[in-house]
Parts: sequence; C-alpha cells; structure tokens
Amino acid sequence: MNTQGFSVPVFSQTTVAKRAVLLGFGFWTGIDTTVEFLPAPPGSGIYFVRTDLPSAPPIAAVVANRVDKPRQTSLAVEGAQVDMVEHLLAAARGMGISNLEIRVSSAEIPGFDGSARPFALALKEAGKQDQQVPRPVRVVGNTYRFGDDQRWIEISPPQGMDSVYRYEIDYTAAAGGRGGIDSQFFESTLTEETFLDEIAPARTFLLESEAQQLRAAGLCQRVQYGDVLVFGQDGPIENHLLWENECARHKVLDMIGDFSLADTPILGTFRAWRTGHSQNAAALRELLKILDQQ
Repeated sequence: MNTQGFSVPVFSQTTVAKRAVLLGFGFWTGIDTTVEFLPAPPGSGIYFVRTDLPSAPPIAAVVANRVDKPRQTSLAVEGAQVDMVEHLLAAARGMGISNLEIRVSSAEIPGFDGSARPFALALKEAGKQDQQVPRPVRVVGNTYRFGDDQRWIEISPPQGMDSVYRYEIDYTAAAGGRGGIDSQFFESTLTEETFLDEIAPARTFLLESEAQQLRAAGLCQRVQYGDVLVFGQDGPIENHLLWENECARHKVLDMIGDFSLADTPILGTFRAWRTGHSQNAAALRELLKILDQQ
C-alpha cells in the first residue's frame, strides 16, 4: 500500500447497472424535485445535470465547485447550482459508486427524512456495475490536524483498506432546547454494510430555536417536526431517536459526503470535533494541497 499520499490504483471503477428515480421536495425551498441516477462512463466521476436548465453545463462533484451556503453543501458551475448534495454524495461514496450521472429537475436535492437512506436504497436497487477500470485513491501517510481548539479535524493513515470516521459532538454550551444532544460520539469503519445499516439512516437535526428562526425567514415551510429531528428541552419533538448517538452518526454521514468531493477517494482515518460543512471543506482543500505536493 502506498503511504505517501500519491494516487494509486487499488479498486475498480463502478457505476449503477440501471436507472433509478426518486421523487421528493427540497427542505429549504419546498419545491418538488425529481432525481435520476444514470450510469456514467469510466473516468467521469459523479456529476449533476440540471434538467430544468437545458443549456447548463454538468456540475462535477468536486470541492473546486463548492460554494458557501449555510447548513448545507452546494455546488455551482457557470451559474448552474445544485444544493443540499451532501446526503446524496455520502450515499454514493458509502455504496461504492465512483461514476454517476445525477439528473435533477430543480436546484435543491430532496430532503426526504433528512438522512441518506433513500439515496442508498435507490443505489442498491439500481445495482452496481464493475467497469473493469482501476480506480485511483489517495492514501494518507501522515497525521494532519486542521482547525483550532474550538473545532478541528484530524486525518491520519488508514488502519487497513477501509476508511474510518469518528465524530464527537458537544452541545453543552448551547443555550437551551438541546435535550438529548449534550455530548455524543460515533466511530465506524466505512463499508457498504456499515454505511447502509449504521450511518445512512441517521437524520439531520437542529434545535427548536433554530427551526423557528428558519421558519420566520420563510424557509422550510413544508417541513414538519416529524420529518427531521428537532430538539426541544425534552428531546426530539414529535419524533424519536433511532440511536442515542444519532446526531453524531449524522455528522459522520455529512463528513463522508463532504470528503467525497476530493478528485479521487481518500483512504484514511478521519476524526472530527464539533465541525460542520465549511470546516470539512476547508480541511479537504488543505489536505489536497499537501497530498499534491508529495
């Protein structure tokens, strides 16, 4: 195994064996959206096509195309944008898909239940096609830490041929309404089985005060308390946890989606403390700079 961060052929490239379709609405906008998964040729990577913008270019799922939006991961190319991509991208990474065309009928990916499970099940139903072409990966050879004492991500060499993700969350300093998420952690080795069973079902979460602020701003009008995990003083409102550490599991899900924006998969051990999408992206950019110099 290469341990210096160079790209090396380790796995075969894959795509879906057949078309799959999902229908839903965007959490932020409330707009109905159709998502289609289609096979893509070797070397094409994962990319989005806005079917409502016929002349728009494909939007490659790489960190160079990332644009800043609060509480989500968004991508844009030449004015064509797609939002809330992190759960879908996590599903593609978790289910081992390397080349995929994703056609979407609006700018926002559907939220469903705030997890990656609907996307992962659709990819599983579509089947996986081995394309008989080597897939390069980057192997982390040293330990790097990004961030500060308040929020940080540490990336170190892998323990085998699978990546490991660990997240620790701490809401002890949050003002009110944090029932059940004071302190949590979760760690998992990323395989298709662990992703589908232990990570993909974990749902997005927020505090009741945050939900009220979003509603007051005219956002998330179609989303009900039962659709996602909204925490009041006594825990989830009109909902229940799948695991006691479901929030930490969802943060791992987000990490997998955000770090999938590397130009090639990165094999390593990822540990994070109180980070979010913007910190994940910043760490990925810095890590790629380091690996490109080795």
